[in-house]
Amino acid sequence: MKRLIINADDAGLSKEADSAIEQCFKAGAVTGTSIIACGPDFLEAVEMLRGMGKDEAGVHLALTGGFAPVSKDLGRIKTLLGEKGVFVKGYRQFAIRYFLGRISVDAISLELACQIKKVRDAGLKITHVDSHEHIHMLPGVLKRVLVLADEFKIPYVRFSSEKCGVMKRSFCVKDLLRYICLKAFTPMAKRKIDSSNIKRNDSFLGHFHSGRVDDGILCSMMEGLKDGVTELAVHPASNVELETLLNGKWRTLAAEKGIRLVSHSEI
Repeated sequence: MKRLIINADDAGLSKEADSAIEQCFKAGAVTGTSIIACGPDFLEAVEMLRGMGKDEAGVHLALTGGFAPVSKDLGRIKTLLGEKGVFVKGYRQFAIRYFLGRISVDAISLELACQIKKVRDAGLKITHVDSHEHIHMLPGVLKRVLVLADEFKIPYVRFSSEKCGVMKRSFCVKDLLRYICLKAFTPMAKRKIDSSNIKRNDSFLGHFHSGRVDDGILCSMMEGLKDGVTELAVHPASNVELETLLNGKWRTLAAEKGIRLVSHSEI
């Protein structure tokens, strides 16, 4: 059976992102979302979900993106922060510091725990965890994410491993380099998740074309979907992806292919 989770990342990132995600939920174009606890519009995202009668979400863990941390104990998480007391801007800067041993694993555990607690304390049932720029796929970060998932009874962690065949649509060298970096960690990540009691998706889509999934790309994804659980990460804050999700032909094709749209809670 082909089952597809369509998860809208970045709830809480901005009012525009929250509005786009709300439109997608109401149109039945997404089956879940993950919320950034340290996002500037976190509270607005929570209210958006409640306004639609939804009481659950994933946690979009963040250690990059220039966000202010959730933890108030800045002394204990100082290795995660830049000069202005916020996270580094992108995964490259984080990865360099991480592999040079300049980031405390205790700081990672503390900050991610605070992010999870913030979502839980907002009254949302946590369905899964994923992360901004897939930073949870780094070995040391994933190890702590799995410990926290077990501690907080979170049943599912995203496995961000996309097949290379997806590149045949709208190829981009910049995206290829990012894809190769992430792909290097996927064998280890698979072993770690599978040795835990945490569920994961069988397949993943949405990394190589992140932010620019048009209807042609999405229809190609539907054509190539395999049996099992596939998670597609989408970013409705992108006008291209919002238009695709709301008005594309992909949904008709998915129905023709017998693809069942499911939420994380149904896995």
